[in-house]
Order: sequence, then structure tokens, then C-alpha cells
Amino acid sequence: MAKSHEQEKLPTGKIARASQFLKGGLRVGANVVKHQAKKLLGQEVSQEELDRENAEELLKTFTQLRGSALKVAQTISLDTINFSKSFVEVMQNAQYSVPPMSGPMVVQVFKRSIGQPPEKVFDKFNIHAVRAASLGQVHEAWKDGKRLAVKIQYPGVAESIQSDMKIFRTFAPRITRIPLEELEPYLQEMEEKFLEEADYKKELANSLAFKELCKGFPGLRFPEYYPELCSDKVLTMEWLDGLHLREYLATHPPYEERQRFGQIIWDFYNFQLHKLRQVNADPHPGNFLFRSDGTIGVIDFGCTKVIPKDLYEAYFALGDPKIYEPKNRKKLDILFEKLALYRPTDTPEQREYVKDLFSRFAQILATPYRLGRMDFRQMEFFESLNQIGEEIARTRELRGLKDFLFLNRTFLGLFNLFHQLGVELDTRCEYLPYYDYSYLKAGA
Repeated sequence: MAKSHEQEKLPTGKIARASQFLKGGLRVGANVVKHQAKKLLGQEVSQEELDRENAEELLKTFTQLRGSALKVAQTISLDTINFSKSFVEVMQNAQYSVPPMSGPMVVQVFKRSIGQPPEKVFDKFNIHAVRAASLGQVHEAWKDGKRLAVKIQYPGVAESIQSDMKIFRTFAPRITRIPLEELEPYLQEMEEKFLEEADYKKELANSLAFKELCKGFPGLRFPEYYPELCSDKVLTMEWLDGLHLREYLATHPPYEERQRFGQIIWDFYNFQLHKLRQVNADPHPGNFLFRSDGTIGVIDFGCTKVIPKDLYEAYFALGDPKIYEPKNRKKLDILFEKLALYRPTDTPEQREYVKDLFSRFAQILATPYRLGRMDFRQMEFFESLNQIGEEIARTRELRGLKDFLFLNRTFLGLFNLFHQLGVELDTRCEYLPYYDYSYLKAGA
């Protein structure tokens, strides 16, 4: 990355970060006023236009702040159900729009964390980042003839998460048009996830554990880690060659290759969800490297989620077509209660509406499992998801356990990845007994 694009100073103190948030919030407020003025003057305006303008203003602020602010943007970018389409589209740029921190700042963070400057620890160290992300950036280094990737956290990130989220709560209802009491479980889950991701010692432990659990899984490549060169702010691992999704697609790879990569990722996530009952909580494309040897490099386990037995059984039971038969109405009600889709204050009419809405959503989400072979190039599936998502968003409610929301985001993120790859996959699931794939030809 060019040095001229490096950021010399990051806002790290509570006051400095609050000031940046406030500026972003004021710009959003100005957009709302401008939008209302146009309506009063009889000009044609749309909510989609306002959402896009607000998202663009916030993304500028989040990119400047990085840390939990930028993680908020990346989380929203995976959620096409609870946020508007235009808002999500803008936030998807959060994966690619981060300028790196400057060389002096890199040395300062590394020395404070490891005890020595990088040039004393490594035989060679590239002071300019090769990749910058929300919580930290990656540098190349060499030691004992080995090429390494050194991830260094931006200063003040871990310390600012809780205060950032507190500030974000003050204007989140305005930008999402969802009341704060509805957003709170969602925001709590974000905060817990960000705190875990900001601890690189925790990421090291997660990475080593997952690498062992997935040992021998075909088509995957995990890096070697160097615990003696790691801390809570620095993570050192083997350098893996490969391209991130956007870079990979720019090479115009053949369909068969894209399909093979997509199948590896689908099988890997089903192994996590159904066999391990724990999953990498962040399925965005930046976590995968598409490698020339045909393997997928898996490089980020900053946050993993254990899926409790009760949640697993209730969540995936919604994919069973038989649960929607009239004779199983009571069973369906029990599942909705377990997943907190019903609320104690719901009227009978509200319960019926919620049952219909989320039954349709669950059945659409389960389409790849039900069909056993899914062409993610077909727009009808994504149009159905968008339509039901817009209907859910119009309720201005976030129903369901926070882990229910997380699992939905995981699947939506995967579906979007496969859509970008433009592939048809074998989506049969041996772990779920209620799907009949007998109509598919063997090996199809």
C-alpha cells in the first residue's frame, strides 16, 4: 500500500472518538432535515435515497474511527434482513475502504506490546501494511527464512469498544428507524463479539483449537502460528499466499474452479454448524484466501460461537417442512417461544402475524438445504429473501434470541459469497434427517 495513503493519527481517546461520532450523527441529522424539506416542497424523495445518503456519511465516520465503529459497518453489511438494501450495499464497502496506519504508529504499537521494535524481532519487516482491516492491519516479515504475516492492532481499539458502542446507541435508532429497546440485544451481541475479536490472545487460542478440530478436512489450509511472537495486540502467523474474493474474481477464474472453492466453503460451514456445533462468527469474504493450489486459506478466528443444543435443535427444526403442517401447530408455537420470536405482550393476532412472517422467512432461508442442489446465480431466491427482509424490517422490531440473529447473518453472509462466486453447489446436508434427497441422482 502506498505510503501517501497512510493515516498518521487515529482518534483514540473517548472525547476525540465521541467528537467524530457526533459529526457523523449531525450529518445524518442534516440529511433527515433535507429529506423532510424536499417532501414539504412537493419534491419526489425516497426512503432508499435517504438510507443511502446516511449510510455513506456514516461509513466515512466509521472508516476514520476504525475499531468497533468499522466492525458495526461490517456486521450491518451481512444483514440483509434487518437493514434496508441500500444501507447494506453501502456498508459492504467497509471491507475494502480502510487506509493503513503510518509506520511510526506501527512501531509504537508493536514495541509497546512485544517489548522490542519489529526490526529487532524479525530478520526483515515491511513497515508498510499489505492489508488494513477494521481492528488491525497486516505486515510482511521474515524470520529464520520463513515469510510471516504479522497482524498489528490499531491503538486504542480494545479500550474504546464499550464507549464507542455507548455513543452508537444514541443515534442508532435514527439511522435504522428501529427503537433502541429493539436494537439492544443486537447491539449487546455486537459488543461482546467485538471485545472478543480485539483480544489477539483469544484469537490465537481460537485459531489453534479450530485448526485441530478441522485437521484433515479436505481443501482447507490453516496457517502455522507463532505464540512466542504474539500478544493481545500482535498476532504472528505463517504467510499464506492467496487472493481475497474481490481480487480473485478480478482474475476471471473458470467456473469449475469457482464451484470447487464454493463447495469447500459450504462443506466447511456445515461441518462447523452441524458437527462441531461451533462456528466462525464472521463469514465475510476477507476471512478466506483463494489459493493457486486449489485450497482455501482460513485466516481469521477472532470470534467463534458455540451453538447450545437447545438453540441448535430449535433453529434447524424450522427447516423441517413437516413442522408447518396443521397438525404440528403446537410444536411450531413451542419453537417460536424457544427462539423468542413470540413475546409475552403479543396479542393472538400478533402471534399469528409473527408466525406467518417468520415461517415464510425460515422456509426461504432453508431453500438450499431443502433442494439439495442450489444455483446461487438465480436471482429469484435473493429477491425472495429481499422481499421477506423488507417485510421484517417494516415491523421495526428485532425478534428472536441474539444467537438466532447471529445464525441468520451467518447464512446470509454465505449466500452472498456464493452469489458473488456465481456457482451452483451440492447443498445436501447429511446432518439433518428430515430432507429427502432421493430424487437427486447419485453424485449429482
